Amino acid sequence: MSNTKEFFLSVTQRIFSNWTALKMAVEHGMGTKERAIDFCPYMTEVMYMNEGLNASEIASELEDYMDEYFNTELQDNSAIQVAEELLRFHRYCMENNENLAVTELAKLPPLQLWLVTIEPVKKVQNTHPKESDSSGSEEETAAGEEVTDEWTEVRSRRKR
Repeated sequence: MSNTKEFFLSVTQRIFSNWTALKMAVEHGMGTKERAIDFCPYMTEVMYMNEGLNASEIASELEDYMDEYFNTELQDNSAIQVAEELLRFHRYCMENNENLAVTELAKLPPLQLWLVTIEPVKKVQNTHPKESDSSGSEEETAAGEEVTDEWTEVRSRRKR
């Protein structure tokens, strides 16, 4: 692989975009979408700057970031699952095993655009500025209330 770090970043984005705990934390306003987007290059740097990390050390870093930037304590095993996936792909990159890395990447769920793009929201707002004044805020409120009712997997440490 010519640029393993760039490939690994794309893997991180794909894994994080499908991580329910991270998506729920953003949807429930526990942290910003920008922080979630920044989480990907941050973890890529962590993986590349620290040799010999194991899954539990990576999981601990994931949990610390979720706690610090999303005020979220994970109640499931998702951090270790995400850590194991990151570690697996990091090994492929370090071993320069491009064929296996690409094959395994194809087996992952597809990239969810909520994590990597902010542009469609801006285009909608610029295209329909009059509609967003009245009906847009009501839709956002209704959607926010609906999502709040479904909140089960991620808890704020403030509530402890």
